[in-house]
Amino acid sequence: MRHKLRAAGAAVCATFSLALLPGSASAAGNDVSIQACGYYETQTDAYYNHCVNNPPPHVGARLQVDYDWTPFDGYACVRPGETHLGSTSEIDNAWYLGTCYYG
Repeated sequence: MRHKLRAAGAAVCATFSLALLPGSASAAGNDVSIQACGYYETQTDAYYNHCVNNPPPHVGARLQVDYDWTPFDGYACVRPGETHLGSTSEIDNAWYLGTCYYG
């Protein structure tokens, strides 16, 4: 009797789990408009996506940019949204330092 209850419980759990997975997986897989915030790379290009809701006028993100070809880092002020920083052969990474003002 205990074996039948244990098997029935396992079957219910497995069925319930499978019923939940396809819906959540397809919802995440269909929305390709979502981009990561911060630094990211494609095969050839480096980008920084400054994610902010209702930004004040003319306020952006001050970035420290790690260039591959120099021991010194550069700095950039980027507007809210996606900014192309350059080629991945030139840029290794970028970090948020704070806010900046652009004209």
